[in-house]
Amino acid sequence: MAYLYRKDRSPFWYVVYFDSDQKERHRSTGLRADDPGDTAKAKSLRAELEAKEHHRAPMVETSSWDSWVPKFFERHCKTEKTLERYIDAWKWPSLWLQRRRIYSPRQLTYKLGTEYVDWRTNFKKHSGKTVGKNTAIFETKILSMVMAEAVRLGLADANPLVSLKLAKDKPTKKPEICDEEIIKICTALKKEPEWMQVSFAIALHTGCRLRETRIPIDCIDFKERKMTFPTPKGGDKRAFSIPMPTALELLLRQITESRKDYTLDFPFQPSRRWSQFFIKMKMTHLCFHCTRVTYISRLRRAGVPIQDAMRLVNHASELIHKVYQRETIVDVEKWRDAVKFPG
Repeated sequence: MAYLYRKDRSPFWYVVYFDSDQKERHRSTGLRADDPGDTAKAKSLRAELEAKEHHRAPMVETSSWDSWVPKFFERHCKTEKTLERYIDAWKWPSLWLQRRRIYSPRQLTYKLGTEYVDWRTNFKKHSGKTVGKNTAIFETKILSMVMAEAVRLGLADANPLVSLKLAKDKPTKKPEICDEEIIKICTALKKEPEWMQVSFAIALHTGCRLRETRIPIDCIDFKERKMTFPTPKGGDKRAFSIPMPTALELLLRQITESRKDYTLDFPFQPSRRWSQFFIKMKMTHLCFHCTRVTYISRLRRAGVPIQDAMRLVNHASELIHKVYQRETIVDVEKWRDAVKFPG
């Protein structure tokens, strides 16, 4: 299954496809990813190469996966972000299906499905990196969801992945960023693109997620000293406003004077850019989401009531809110002798 991808520090789209000998080929399209016209041409090229792959392949059914799976995602996903995430995840099962020459849902068996996680976690990218087991399991669930739709469409008799038992690895707890690390990060960010400086400052002082740091300028109200997040996680139905942190007021005024649309514009794969930053800083234990952990933990230490803290970070569940709190023995030391007994 042909697909497009980007390389670090390259403005062009690259394409992966299988030639007439079923050998995987990687090449530059020569078309720029920052040009909408070139991007459209790159997608057309990918479609042409994929059509040739299917023409050479012994098709069991006339309907290829890509003729109906994207449409299914569009119907199923309620938000653009979810749709983007599903499509990005699907490219890997799609590649695996092509490599295993599974051109029809009816060809997929339980035994084949159990092989996906091993294949995915051992698949090395050009950088030499592999993904974790939990990522592979998520992609398997996407494939199972697609198979369930295939059954509904009459393209398969049953979903062999419905009872696949896959145990996730326990996720690593994201740590709080200490003061020394914050100072080091802020110093290093002075040499990085402006969008990184702005996103870090906003996230650190509000606890919002990376994507939420791109705030529409008209959602920043200096008169009432508040800022609104119109499309947080969960979509516009979860929109919320918070008091504008004093520490951000000067930065936000400077931004609104120079920009008329959003607080910042993201480059291609901003999360990856942050991962590369922390690798360069030799802080691989950190990620951008640690800013949320840091903010929520400090709200707790400041004595902010849990309901108010949840309102500030838009948490609907106390259980989820508590997951983000990082308390040490120092935080509870003041309660050493809180309980008294006679004698």
